[in-house]
Amino acid sequence: MSQLGWMLGLIPDSFFVWITYVLMIIGAGLYVASKLVAWIPLMSQYKLPSELIGVGVLMVGVYMFGSHGTEMLWRERVRELEAKVKIAEEKSQQVNTVIETRVVTKIKVVKENVYVNREIIKEVAGKQLDAQCTLPQSTISLHDSASRNEVPQRAAATDGTPSGVEASRLLDRVVENYGACHENAEKLKAWQEWYQDQKKIFESVK
Repeated sequence: MSQLGWMLGLIPDSFFVWITYVLMIIGAGLYVASKLVAWIPLMSQYKLPSELIGVGVLMVGVYMFGSHGTEMLWRERVRELEAKVKIAEEKSQQVNTVIETRVVTKIKVVKENVYVNREIIKEVAGKQLDAQCTLPQSTISLHDSASRNEVPQRAAATDGTPSGVEASRLLDRVVENYGACHENAEKLKAWQEWYQDQKKIFESVK
């Protein structure tokens, strides 16, 4: 049935309707003719074949007429869904543009703040920190291990000898890492917002 419906769907609407009416007219005509020829001696032998063929053709025409109505309903439904999907895609693209613009702007602000803070470390805060603070080897070991999500060996974690690393460098790295963290946070929030908006848009297509 589904294959027949698919094949019927390939026929243009106007031609399909024309065929349907022709078949119903032929079928009805043959059936009526089969009743009339019964009164004509020389034609009475064609009564039964005409009646059977007429009924068969008429049933085919009626079936195609009903199938056409169902096919038209489905085509209309498909057109409605296609229109809704097109609108949803347009809304989706608008949401993409808005969220992309917003996250780019926020990340730009984060980068600018990181740049300013690093410049302050370079010009003022870093010099003040280096003048008052010396980093032991244990601090560097803990920092490096934490960056790899590891725990340092006990000897390295308790080594109090000077590391030779300026404290301003550590502070600069902390500021840089905080900036990367804020960038990732903005991207995550934007992705969550995008997902919720897209979900609402395409769930409305029913």
